Formats: sequence, structure tokens, C-alpha cells
Amino acid sequence: MQQVLAPHLFQSLEILQMPLLDLQQMIQQELSENPTLEATQEQPDEQIEIEQGTKDVEREEFDNEIEKLAALGEEWNDTHYENRQVSGGAEAEEKYQYMMDSLSEASSLHDQLLDQLALSGLNDYEKKIAEIVIGNIDDDGYLQLDVEDLLALPNFPAETLDKILDTVHEFDPAGVGARDLRECLLLQLKRSGRENTQEYQMIDQYLDLVGRHKYEDIARAMGLTVDRVKELAQSVSKLDPKPGRNFSEERIEYVTPEIIIVKQDGEYVITQNKKPYPSLFISQKYLQMLKDPKTSKEVKTYIREKIAKSKQFIQSIDQRMDTIYRIAVEIVRIQRDYFDHGVSKLRPLNMKTVAELLDVHETTISRATAGKFMQTPRGLLSMKYFFNPGVQTANGESISNESVKAALADIVRDEDRKKPYSDAKLVKLLEEQGIKIARRTVAKYRDQLRILPSHLRKVH
Repeated sequence: MQQVLAPHLFQSLEILQMPLLDLQQMIQQELSENPTLEATQEQPDEQIEIEQGTKDVEREEFDNEIEKLAALGEEWNDTHYENRQVSGGAEAEEKYQYMMDSLSEASSLHDQLLDQLALSGLNDYEKKIAEIVIGNIDDDGYLQLDVEDLLALPNFPAETLDKILDTVHEFDPAGVGARDLRECLLLQLKRSGRENTQEYQMIDQYLDLVGRHKYEDIARAMGLTVDRVKELAQSVSKLDPKPGRNFSEERIEYVTPEIIIVKQDGEYVITQNKKPYPSLFISQKYLQMLKDPKTSKEVKTYIREKIAKSKQFIQSIDQRMDTIYRIAVEIVRIQRDYFDHGVSKLRPLNMKTVAELLDVHETTISRATAGKFMQTPRGLLSMKYFFNPGVQTANGESISNESVKAALADIVRDEDRKKPYSDAKLVKLLEEQGIKIARRTVAKYRDQLRILPSHLRKVH
């Protein structure tokens, strides 16, 4: 039997995964389009019951609906398109005008990518997923999203994700959306028509050796002269390892935290930052019109529909705030040692664990933490920061990947720049700290930290 999703849950999904700035814009749009929805700093007493009622909605019902939503797959596309499609001519004109209007305005990397997404050939459902992908691209242009979170969605085929990633990888700047340095460089080579070249082969198969200056090994493996390998390395060095940085320098992005954590008397107090949220309530004027016998039946029907929409909108925002808060509580409880002692004590944590603790779907955790931040005693941190896999230490304990990366960054920071450590040496130094990982893992983490290979870190 095919599952049916309540129409308002489409909006609930959008609200749950929206960054705060986008939500504020959505609230303003709702206020302008729905006359029965009002906002004020102080809510009239008569409205308290209406708003309070939205907070008493059964959480189980909401979570069940979200699980339905996760299972719908392509059904999102059909319904969403049916409800929102406009004429091709009007849509094309709007896109053109939007492009023209944006030419004179400085924009961020995300803005540029979203502009290109609007003109892509993806359908509405694919664009929604692509927006999530773009929202998880950092200022350097690298994708920080674990694609396994998307593949965990029921009825979401890997081919669809591949199509979305391939589309994003075609956007400017070249190399954007890469998951590591190797992919970033390969995307740039492919864009410039050098996919079937020795440069491409060298980066694809021997990037670790390039980083360790093992030109003789590369030459032997590729059947080339050492001089030719050096020429290839020189050519590759002209590629941009951080393709998004030119955009990130254009303007400063300000982030507003959803959660504020302070330490008081040895305990961590978790509060919601409600300042960015206006107090929403149902218009007293339209409530009175419903009671007025002079109001026509047609008008009353219209008012009831708008009020129902307002209530659902308020409910979705309240549920969003509640879900984010509950996740924050579990993060602080599980990661207490991190807050007390720092990144070396950050525990491995996956979204499935928190989902089971809160009795919600794993994708709910993914959506609720995407683009959300917490102000903590250790700074402003993304909620996604606390979810990371781990590695085993020499004594059998498990530590987070972020802890390993922090240790690696510390070692490189303190190295002699005239004699920087090779990846093999970094493996040994980490092992001395009880962290045993392979050299290829060191190279991977180094790439993710945007740390250059040793020969490029060397100061002459």
C-alpha cells in the first residue's frame, strides 16, 4: 500500500532543514501572503491558547510523518511540481530577470551555486537534494556532507545521487563540491580537457607519492622519465586546491546560533536562542470576523483555510525548535568530555545513535543539524561537527576522526618548516601518541585539513 504524506509535511521538512536565515525569510514571506498570521514581540493573551496548542502536538505523529517523508523518494517531485508549477514562459522570464538583477551584486559561493542550480536540468526533487549538498559545501569549495546520510533515505537510488553530484561538479568554480583534494584536482583537470592525460593519471593514482616528492617511484610506475614527472608536477601545482576561497573573501557571513550553551556551577545549561524568532499568532481581526454573523460563508471558508495554514506553520516552527533542542541536549550529554577538555576528548558519534535515543528517523537528525550552529564555551560550532566516525587507538579505545585530525594539525603546526614531515613520518609521530592509522589515512586527513604535501610546505 502506497504511503500518503500530509501536504503540510512538505513545508515541515523545509522548515526543519532550513538554516535560520532562510527560515527568517520564509517567515516574512508567510506573513506577507497569509493575512491571518501576525507577528509581534508581545503576544495577546487570547492567542496563547492557540499557540500553546501547537506545542502540544503528539511528537510521535510528527516523527511518523517525517519517516513517511523519508520514504517517498520521487513522490516528492510529482506532488511538489503539481502544487508549484508555473507557466514555462513566466518561469523563464523570472530566471532571466533574476540573473540580470544579480549581476551587479556581490554574492557568496553558495549564492553562485544556487543560481547555477536554478538553471540546471535537474527536476524539483533532485534540486531539493542538490540544495542540501550545496548547503554543506564549505568556504574552500569542499563538500562536508557524508553522502551516506542521503543514501540512507528509502527509495533514494545511488544513481540519483551520482547525477546530482555530477551536476554540482559541473558548476563554477571548477573543482567545487569535491570531497577531497584528489577529487578537486581531477575535476579541474577534467574541466580543462585534460582527463586523458598523464597529469590526470598521476593525480588519480599517485597523489600520495606526489605529496612525498617520490618522483622516481612515479616515473617507474608510469614509465616516464623523472624530468617528465617533475614537469607534470609543476603543471599540476598551478591548479587551485581551494576553489571556493575567492568567493568567501567577497563578504563576511554572519551565523546566528540556534542553541546557546553556558557552564554554570560545573554544569552545562542549554537554552534555545529565541531572539531571531518573532512571536507568531493568529490575527485577532480575522478571529472576530469568524464570529461575526455578517461575514459571508465564502469569506469564513477562506479565513478558516488561512487560519489552518497559519496553525500548521506555527506548529512546524515549534516542532523544529523542539527537535533541535532535544538533539543539542543529547550532544552535550554524550560529548561532555569534549566540552570539559577539548577536541582530544571528542567521542565518535553517528546520527543513528542519537536518532535511537530520541526515537526518530535518522534522516530527521541529519536535516535538523544541517546548517545549524551552537554557541558553546568552546566557540561557535556546527551541530554536524559532533557527528563523526572514529578509529581505534593502541590501547583499544575509540577516538573520533576529529581528534585524530587535531593531533595531526598540531604536529604539522610545530614542525620545522625547512624540514617538514613526510606522511610516513606523520604516521610514526601519531603512533607515538597511541594513534595507529595507515599512511593513506594520514594523506586523506591531511587533504581534508587542506594541509599541503611536505614538499609544498617546505620553506627554502
